[in-house]
This record gives sequence, structure tokens and C-alpha cells, in this order.
Amino acid sequence: YTDEWQAYATLKLRGEHVTIRKEKGRPAGRDHINGIEGFWSHAKNWLYMYRGVPRQYLYLYLAEVCYRFNHRHENLQPSLHKLLKQISIQELRPILVRKG
Repeated sequence: YTDEWQAYATLKLRGEHVTIRKEKGRPAGRDHINGIEGFWSHAKNWLYMYRGVPRQYLYLYLAEVCYRFNHRHENLQPSLHKLLKQISIQELRPILVRKG
């Protein structure tokens, strides 16, 4: 799903693509892309401070951004404290570092 911006015109060649019409900057009809636009805006702002991330770990950075986006109105400190009390770093290491 994208808006009508000209650069997205060729996406139909790569597979299924839905264009969302906008009228005066607002979505026309039931479908809209504001949620994903909001996420990517949040992700770009959050990842900007790293000035680039290693390609092999991008999925981990995006997972953190996704979690933070979904919980952006909450204080994460109590959740993180509870998690750290429940699990040791030895248990966490195989989850965080993918082999290969």
C-alpha cells in the first residue's frame, strides 16, 4: 500500500500493489497508510542516531523500534527491570546473536 507518489508507479511490476488515493493530503475512502507511515517516521528518527546499522543486525534494530513504537506511550523501565530479573544474560545470548 502506498500513496500516489510518482516514484511508486513501477511497484506494480514487482507484485501486488495498492495505491491509496489522497484528497488534500488525507486518505480518500476506507483504506489509509498513516499507520505504516507513522512507524517508518518513528523508525527513521530512532535509528538516525546510529548513522547506519550493520545489515546483518537490521532485523534486531527494527524489532526494538517496533516494540518501542507499539509501547511508545508507556514507561518501559518497569518492564525492562522485570525482564532482567527473570532471565540471565547466558539465556539471552543465543536469542540475540544469530549463528551464521
